[in-house]
Amino acid sequence: MKTMHKGDAERVLLEVRQLLNDTDIIFFLRHGTCLGAVRDGELIPWDDDIDIGSIIGMHNLDEQSILQGVDEFKRAGFQVKVLKTGFHIGVELSKNGIPVDWTCYRVLGKSIFQYPGVKIPVQIYENLGTVCLLGEPFSVPNPPEEYLTLKYGPSWRVPKKTGFEADIMDSIPESINLEGENSIFTRVLKFFFPRKYSIRIKILSADSQPIPMTEVAIAGVSRQTTDHDGSVQFDLSNEDYYAVDIGSGENREILYEEILKPGKDYFYIQNPNERYGRIHVLKEKV
Repeated sequence: MKTMHKGDAERVLLEVRQLLNDTDIIFFLRHGTCLGAVRDGELIPWDDDIDIGSIIGMHNLDEQSILQGVDEFKRAGFQVKVLKTGFHIGVELSKNGIPVDWTCYRVLGKSIFQYPGVKIPVQIYENLGTVCLLGEPFSVPNPPEEYLTLKYGPSWRVPKKTGFEADIMDSIPESINLEGENSIFTRVLKFFFPRKYSIRIKILSADSQPIPMTEVAIAGVSRQTTDHDGSVQFDLSNEDYYAVDIGSGENREILYEEILKPGKDYFYIQNPNERYGRIHVLKEKV
């Protein structure tokens, strides 16, 4: 992952703060941006993006106000991409080479699900706390210590440039299901069009040989074991970023940012010399 230029990241974050404040949209710091602000009082030097969030249906935020915010970012020269799923509306922003991930979460039951499938009680967003970052007040989940423990585990105070992904993946339940009519409709579609809502991943060694009987998990979806041909199949409801856990022990690799699309086939090739930090590793078969 490419580390952000800290000075540029600070300037972009302050501009994002001003634009959202001017649009009366309440947001909070999340993920590594929240971690750095609470633990260190600054952005994490090796972070690769800025992470902020909002809750749909809370603090007067609805889909229309999100779109108004999107328009403001476009007018301010940001590159913008919007992705809607059953769990959130994701707004990917970029300016001056600094990626900003503004995720607007849908409340499911009494929780939201933060990437890559961490269940967070929505009550810690009802009365947001405040931290000082870059000389300005920023909102954070309240209490932030509870949020950071849920997101990163009890050792969140110990800086980890690599390896934190395993702590997160191991805390995520094997399957997350949406409730309500949308999930019923999706299950019906999957019954009649099974291949449209599934993907296959073929696991290959460094010399491109199939690896049978190895575990593969997609966070929040399920865990499968490869067949004799080194392949596994998963059901996905929509195209999105996913975290994929492959292998175990010394042969384990966590691919923390993979874009997967239902109905496609992918392949993975081991790299024994690089076990951490690879992104967009799964290649689509053509």
